Amino acid sequence: MKTDFRLLLCLFSFVVLCATVSLNAEAQVSSGVFNRPANEESATQLPQLPQTGFENFTSLVFPAFRPTFNPTLLAPPLIFTDGGSSALFQAITKRLGVRYKFFGTDDRGYDCSGFVWRVFQDAGANFDRVAARVLWKEFPEAVGEDANRFGTLVFFNGLKHVGIVRDAFTFYHASRSQGVVLSTFAGYWGSRITGYRRAPELGIPDPVNPGE
Repeated sequence: MKTDFRLLLCLFSFVVLCATVSLNAEAQVSSGVFNRPANEESATQLPQLPQTGFENFTSLVFPAFRPTFNPTLLAPPLIFTDGGSSALFQAITKRLGVRYKFFGTDDRGYDCSGFVWRVFQDAGANFDRVAARVLWKEFPEAVGEDANRFGTLVFFNGLKHVGIVRDAFTFYHASRSQGVVLSTFAGYWGSRITGYRRAPELGIPDPVNPGE
């Protein structure tokens, strides 16, 4: 008897629970909670993403490394109208890359004034091997276009360094860190120029006779 009563009580409770759930669901439907369109719900809850086409797609692949260089250091060879300047140019270019050496005057190594003296000697000039400040006193000042002329001597750092002008942008010299090199006036060296002196007079070296 007691068992039957318990079963009836459970059945009655289940019926009441189902009726309650059904009434709540009907009330929510009538209030419009479940009647909202799916596209309206997504529009109010999810942000709109921008349209992306192939035309503005950006690749994640990094670009290849492209080294930069100064085009003035790759200038074409100079055109000479006399043999002395041509000989000077050849004497300079064949020594590019020779290391720096204090008091050096040959291809085992050069300092700045030793390099100037050696290449001018090869081109037929005749002057003693002296320090940069002595060269400054021995030769006349170069002004105007002469300052940018190939072969003009250019002095730096209060006459502590000397080089040979190639053109208005570059010059040759024996650098302590790089040896004999073509450098640009832009930047470091341009801000340290003391002045210019006209090139020593050049002769034409005697040709070497293979039969001697």
